[in-house]
Amino acid sequence: MNDSLDHFDDLEIYVEGEPLEAIKDWLANSFPNGETRRESKKGFRFEGRHQGGNTPITVVKNAGQTGFTSVWVQTKNTPWKNDIEMARSACKSLSLPVRCIESAWQKGDDPDQWYEVTPKGESKITWKTMDEED
Repeated sequence: MNDSLDHFDDLEIYVEGEPLEAIKDWLANSFPNGETRRESKKGFRFEGRHQGGNTPITVVKNAGQTGFTSVWVQTKNTPWKNDIEMARSACKSLSLPVRCIESAWQKGDDPDQWYEVTPKGESKITWKTMDEED
């Protein structure tokens, strides 16, 4: 895992389960001037602010029928420079397993290579979807 990468254009992590209220609390702590903008049965939209700029975040539960909630930050304007830093922050706050892509994806990379952060530690994993596990 290359932690020295520059800020990614966007970030995305996957939190085990559907802890929407806990994710809202974590985002509110990470972006003190942020707020939830829209909510639905599938998730919510959060608008954060970091260093004077807007940080739009979309949260979708059971993304892709994985059993994990997607947290997608659609800008570089975050307190985290990459997905793994964001995953570590979420795991520390939520005490739940969090997955993210191993590094900035490039054509030819293995799309199943992921990084998992748990309260017990971190490791590279191959994430099999429910369809692949049958």
